[in-house]
Amino acid sequence: MNDLYSLSQLIKSHPLYSAHKEKLLHLYRTLGGLGLLSTEALLAELKQSVPDLFAALQKNHALFKTHYEETVRLRLQGVQMLCYGEALYPSSCYWMEEPPLTLTYLGSAAWLTERTLAVVGSREPTFESMQWMEKEFALFCEKEKPCVVSGGARGIDQKSHATALRKDTTTIVVLPSGLGHLYPANLQEWMVPILNGGGCFLSEYAYEQKMHKHLFHHRNRLIAALGKASLLVEAKKRSGTLITAQQSLQLGRPVWVVPGHPLDPHFSGSLELLMDGALLVRDAQDLSMHFAVEFANLGLQVAPIGSPENGHHYR
Repeated sequence: MNDLYSLSQLIKSHPLYSAHKEKLLHLYRTLGGLGLLSTEALLAELKQSVPDLFAALQKNHALFKTHYEETVRLRLQGVQMLCYGEALYPSSCYWMEEPPLTLTYLGSAAWLTERTLAVVGSREPTFESMQWMEKEFALFCEKEKPCVVSGGARGIDQKSHATALRKDTTTIVVLPSGLGHLYPANLQEWMVPILNGGGCFLSEYAYEQKMHKHLFHHRNRLIAALGKASLLVEAKKRSGTLITAQQSLQLGRPVWVVPGHPLDPHFSGSLELLMDGALLVRDAQDLSMHFAVEFANLGLQVAPIGSPENGHHYR
């Protein structure tokens, strides 16, 4: 075995992964912090600390070969791969309760800018919300040049990506599917401009994984983690948008909310968040002010890789 990503895919798919997840993540993180994360080093540690999994892996040469051949094929197509603990792995994901063991992406590691803003909202936004994005969010992007993180869905997601492109700032599309099955399908048209703009398409799922409804909420936690703050433009009660905002709050990240009329059900979830302490955003000026305050203290929020006191992800 000589490929860390292929080995990690094999580990992730094994039933013993769930039973030993905490210990395994600690091994990856510790080896990564020491600059020693490799297939050989990981297997040596597994032999000592998780012998049952090590023995199972030794018996799965045929399956590893399949993973390895797939990995080689995808790399030739430009797919880039990351494992938990590696240098390019998003540092913000170490704070997640369920961090991805592996990630794949097309494009650049845009999250390394640290100035990331997650943008979430309705797939069927009101005219006023789209106008707010066109005017206020566009002005904010032009001035602050954030890295805009969203999910690529129609509505507010795609408006945020389009605005970022129009204002020459980077954007990250976090998929509810594998890179081989972009969802929605019209994202294929966005591939060249997003990659040329220094952005990326990111997924934690297998390349051939098709979209499933249950993957949307699972994907949303990654959007929440990648954004150092989250902007919520429009959300009903019990919506995926509201779940993403709540996951941001659980990570200790600020949530900024564009308000709506209390009689408008499209904003019922948004108003609940404001009542719970989220910060109100009226315009580009408010957004820039919150952005400046948040990133003035950015260094206090980063989990250093491999430090003993942060050997596990945040829970």
